[in-house]
This record gives sequence, C-alpha cells and structure tokens, in this order.
Amino acid sequence: MMMGPPGYAPPVLDKPYPGTGVVTTVNLKEGWIAIEHEDIKDLMPAMAMEFWVRDTSIMKGVQVGDRIDFVVVEDSKGQYLTEIKRAATR
Repeated sequence: MMMGPPGYAPPVLDKPYPGTGVVTTVNLKEGWIAIEHEDIKDLMPAMAMEFWVRDTSIMKGVQVGDRIDFVVVEDSKGQYLTEIKRAATR
C-alpha cells in the first residue's frame, strides 16, 4: 500500500496533481528536474525535490530560476512530471 506524507492521504494513481515552484536544477541528460515547490494539494507539502520526466521535450526552454507550473502524476513506478510551463509573473 502506498503511503503519502504525514497528514496527506495516499496518492491516487494516474491522477494529475498541479503544482507551482522554482526550478533549481535541470538534468536533461538523465531526465529529471529539481523544483522548490509550494504545497501540492492532496499530494505533498512544500519542499525541494527532484522529479523524473519521461518526455524530456517538456523540459526544453526551462532554466534554473524559472518559476513554473507543472503537473505530477504517480503510477506504480513512481512520480513523474507530465507538463511543465513557465508560470505567469505575479
């Protein structure tokens, strides 16, 4: 049984969870991006972490320091990003 962080329900597999954060590392070669993100509603509290990206084309044009909106999905293999786009400036 998959468990979520304390205070969070276990993730729903294959459900898209939208998030917002700031890019701290882009590793196009290995296919992951590190993000210091805000709370991801119903998934996890704010933290800095690395997310795998299965389709690295969504990482193109994203740079360290960019504020981004993203979508994370969890499946039986783990969490990965399905969408990344620069966030509108506030």
